[in-house]
Amino acid sequence: MADAFIGRQSWIWLGIEATRWTAVAPKVWLSKTAWVLNPTTETATDDSWYGVIDEVAWSFTTKNFSNISLEWIVKDDSIWYLLHLALWKYDKLKVFTWTVAWWTPARWDAVSGGVLRKIITIGWTKYYFFDGNVSWASISNGTWTLTATEVNSFQAHLFTRLNSNAHPSATIYDNDPVASSYAPFMMINNFELSCEVADYVRFTTELQWKQMQAVEWALTPAYSDEPEFTASMCGVRFADDESWLDSASEICMQNFRIAINKNLTDVQCFGSTDIEALYNQQFGVEWDFEAIFDNTVLRDYALNSTKKAIRFYVENNWTSFSAMYVDVMKAWLNDWSKTDGNNELIRQTMWFTGEYSTNDWATIEVLLINSNSTWYDA
Repeated sequence: MADAFIGRQSWIWLGIEATRWTAVAPKVWLSKTAWVLNPTTETATDDSWYGVIDEVAWSFTTKNFSNISLEWIVKDDSIWYLLHLALWKYDKLKVFTWTVAWWTPARWDAVSGGVLRKIITIGWTKYYFFDGNVSWASISNGTWTLTATEVNSFQAHLFTRLNSNAHPSATIYDNDPVASSYAPFMMINNFELSCEVADYVRFTTELQWKQMQAVEWALTPAYSDEPEFTASMCGVRFADDESWLDSASEICMQNFRIAINKNLTDVQCFGSTDIEALYNQQFGVEWDFEAIFDNTVLRDYALNSTKKAIRFYVENNWTSFSAMYVDVMKAWLNDWSKTDGNNELIRQTMWFTGEYSTNDWATIEVLLINSNSTWYDA
């Protein structure tokens, strides 16, 4: 009998597939705090009457696929795999600073070589994030020209929703002292970011893919040290639209949860027990959070069906600068409640649904800042 082992000896890693359903070699090991890869089956049962009281006479396994729900701490570089799988449109941005006296820069302003995608104030400095091949020496829209300073002290990566029901996929590997398995055509069904005071920023994700297969070569785990994020580095802001989030005031929060739901469905064909394909269906965003009930501002948002842009962000200055800004462009604050404990501070909980903003062409986008200077790819 082989030696038994504890869950800490199991490993998970991923590789983004260049072609959907075509397995690729693993690229990154992901540390986790819960769950492992498991097969999922469906069966057809013959429960015909044979003149006896026994229920089942025969059965077949008719469907094979795989699933996993993973949970771990958000780290500033490897989190890109999950953001990429959850949203799938990716741009590496160039970052500039300058002093503007006669022009008000705005999101989607077109300039020579690219488009202004985000404006973020970090500390006392305002940063401008462009896609494309914008030159550091001169930024111009054909009417005005200005000299800017390119920022190289950190790198910026923008993730937005790909408008397709056939999002790309990944191959996932599960390795432990007893067996090694992998499954291609992995897609995210649900992705959640969450945090509570005095804790790490964490995420959970529900993944689905084709049938598990045995790995017939040796796997050696290798992990990298990465900056992590805690609640003491976080903030939440509300504004009338995305353009005002950068200057909005902080809201005191005790916890939050934001979820991206992709509503996967599978396709199975005659002639096989494995699934043929996975597709993401309607795209949805939801959020809930808890705060002390010390005024009626949040409650009135819900009562009046107010729409607000919301930003959750986290900034880590511990060694080098890294950050993540999660912007919901238009949120419908649709439910509210408060606690009723006699001997406890009264708290309020709010729920919201993200709505598509025609002004921003988006429901949600995530800006990730770290030290990775390369363009993320498969």
